[in-house]
Amino acid sequence: MATARHQELQQRASALRAEATALTATYRRTTWIRFALVFIPIPFILVLLRLQIEAWHYFLFGGAYIGCSAWLYVIDSRASDRCDAANKAADEAQRAADAAATSSV
Repeated sequence: MATARHQELQQRASALRAEATALTATYRRTTWIRFALVFIPIPFILVLLRLQIEAWHYFLFGGAYIGCSAWLYVIDSRASDRCDAANKAADEAQRAADAAATSSV
């Protein structure tokens, strides 16, 4: 009975760890893409158009850059929090499985 409970908890811990690992890998793989989509286009367009834009356009580009940076921060924080929550759940499940193994012995 105790070993069945332990195996169930161990399987749950393994599934949560696999999910957390996959989520973290996806986060790491997509983070650089998000950063590139924010930090490359605006300065690149500004460099391309620097001789053809008026002075007040720099304020627009600066505002767009700051706005996109804030948007990236919000999106990246949410994704990072999801990874942290998944890792925490996997750790707690592993602790529960270890506790069940210790109590069954």
